[in-house]
Amino acid sequence: MKLENFIYQILESKSKSILVYVITLILFLLSVLTFPSEIIKAKMLPSKDSDTFSVYVDLKDGYSKKYTKEVTDCIARKLQENDIVTNISVFISEGQPLDFAALVKQSALKDKQWQAEMMINIKRESNRDISSFNLVSKLRPIIKETCNMYNANIKFIELPAGPPVLASIVAEIYGGENFNSQRDFAYKIAKIFKAQKTLVDIDVMASKDYAKYELILDNDKIKKSGISLEQIKQIVYLAYEGMPISIVNDNHAQNQIPIFLRLDDTRLINEKTEQSLKNRLKNLKLKNQYNQMISVSELVRVRKSVKEPELTSKNLKKMINVIAETNKDSQIYPLLEARTQMIKQLSSDYKVIKTDMLNLSFINKNTNEKFDLIFDGELKVTLDTFKDLGTAFIIALILIFFLMVIYYKSFAISGGIVLASFISIIGVILAHIIMDIFTQDTFYLTATSLIGFIGLIGINSRNSTLIIDFSKQLIIEQNMSINKAIAKATATRSKPIILTVLTMVFASSLLASDAVFGGLGVALIGGTLISYIVSMFFVPVIIKNHMKKLL
Repeated sequence: MKLENFIYQILESKSKSILVYVITLILFLLSVLTFPSEIIKAKMLPSKDSDTFSVYVDLKDGYSKKYTKEVTDCIARKLQENDIVTNISVFISEGQPLDFAALVKQSALKDKQWQAEMMINIKRESNRDISSFNLVSKLRPIIKETCNMYNANIKFIELPAGPPVLASIVAEIYGGENFNSQRDFAYKIAKIFKAQKTLVDIDVMASKDYAKYELILDNDKIKKSGISLEQIKQIVYLAYEGMPISIVNDNHAQNQIPIFLRLDDTRLINEKTEQSLKNRLKNLKLKNQYNQMISVSELVRVRKSVKEPELTSKNLKKMINVIAETNKDSQIYPLLEARTQMIKQLSSDYKVIKTDMLNLSFINKNTNEKFDLIFDGELKVTLDTFKDLGTAFIIALILIFFLMVIYYKSFAISGGIVLASFISIIGVILAHIIMDIFTQDTFYLTATSLIGFIGLIGINSRNSTLIIDFSKQLIIEQNMSINKAIAKATATRSKPIILTVLTMVFASSLLASDAVFGGLGVALIGGTLISYIVSMFFVPVIIKNHMKKLL
């Protein structure tokens, strides 16, 4: 009866009814403002706590396995100092064993001497007091500071919580008159990415120019020397590359053991110069058919050239990817800051045009050269997901509105029901703020949070419908006044509504601590609790002036 009297007093007093509207409006506006103020941050899915992560190593183009191994050995030694790391596998000049994520990240394409991947296994979650993504965040600066010899690009790769992508943020660069101008523009974008505090592991996926030396056989001299052409080819290959010449079968080995033959380290040169290579060739001699020793340097020419760049294309258009990962942050916020800096810093040399969504086009003011920048990666997945779920939410509201119109034959009542459902966002946001306070890591508003919000529409609409129908029944059958009937119906229905709310809260609490579905559980808990308050106070106020249309 106390609740009934309290609601009745609100309905009878115009000032109290207006106060309900004002309080609801203020709470709603404050909830919405949490997004631009970054009190609540949005992300596709939170980071996944896994028992493994990877490290990608890329040296400058042209470096040999010797230097790649030196970098990976340094990383392995440093990682082994952490007792959480259990074992490490290193793959030089190849990618690690492929899974779906590695396929998307192009591990299968790695075959260069200056490329390597490392797979690091750590203790299981129950045996450590730090999550894998926090461990990676802790190790990243230590490894990069200690093992950054030869300007190696070291990237830490975590298992994705959602669909695998090339990187968290991918900036696809199209256009330009040639590869060099496109690559130069890509480095300008990478420089802006590096200025962002929470963007790490930035890389421009484009070949760099480097000199290479080719050994050209002089056929005329070889014929005159008395050495066969096949002999000179084999000795040069054996000296500098090496080859398997036989195999050994061992009962204790799973596979045949190859015997690999190569000459000693005289093939290695100390200086990357043409003369140093020629000096090595002089030391390599062959015996001809006349038992004369002839230096290989007399039979070959050394030609210096620049390595042709490897080109990447998408949809038959040449492009360069600039990739970046985020360090304990959503992709959206550093990207928005970087995008603002792009417009600000590059506008002096380029005409900047805003295209679809966050994408940009740049036209060089001097050469009229045009570059298109299209964002991809997990950022695009996030934006597409939130856009699709937002569209689904709006469609659900529209469908419920028309369903209520058909049922009640009143646009005002139907609009009130839909509005009451939408206001439950207050509870969703408030619950996320509370969880963010009590959790060690940032508690994001995720895609699963939006799914929970969409699911709340039906619950809130049902609560409103129960109150409206019972109020109508009391007015018709017991000839009560509208305000009295609404107050009595609301108080009477409060018990089944609160039981439904508590059932939802207890069931959703099991999801609240889950890494992926925590947003869904928290959204349902906060939304259903606020939906009870909305049903008890906001719905009665909003329908009291329109109940006559239902009689």
